[in-house]
Amino acid sequence: MTMQAKVLVVDDEPSVLKAIQRIFRHSDMIHLILSGDPVAALNIALTSDIDLIVTDQQMPGMTGLQLLAQLNEKKPEMVKIILTGMADVQTAVQAINEVGVYKFILKPWNNDDLYWTVVRTVEMILMQREKAMLVQEISKKDACLRRIENIYPGISDIKRDEDGTIVIDDLW
Repeated sequence: MTMQAKVLVVDDEPSVLKAIQRIFRHSDMIHLILSGDPVAALNIALTSDIDLIVTDQQMPGMTGLQLLAQLNEKKPEMVKIILTGMADVQTAVQAINEVGVYKFILKPWNNDDLYWTVVRTVEMILMQREKAMLVQEISKKDACLRRIENIYPGISDIKRDEDGTIVIDDLW
């Protein structure tokens, strides 16, 4: 089973959405969800398990920062990237400091740079997801070991000699 991350891309320009769809069409680790409307995208992001959002800044109805600020309140763990042709220092600083934007990418983008930025971000997300599952698994096994230790006190004690070899002396 291949793990996938859900990536929501929001841009009011259909040509941008189609270009991004072409860039990621062969990626098996990315499930793209496209939206041309930031209000609809907000609803998608709030009702789905979106891992990463890539949004344009200047859109009718709601800016990318406004969209991300609303998401940040309800889903702060969601990774956020702004992809914009309208870059200014104030917007970039606000995006990073107030909304927790992970990356700020300028249009026109380089396809390889965009691809690898998103792929590396998704790899990070998938590793964090796997880590959480492993921590949960360890927690369950630790609880099981504690229950066994309560029934058979000392069963989990391991005796070692000065070389570090496990000493087993009570078997016969």
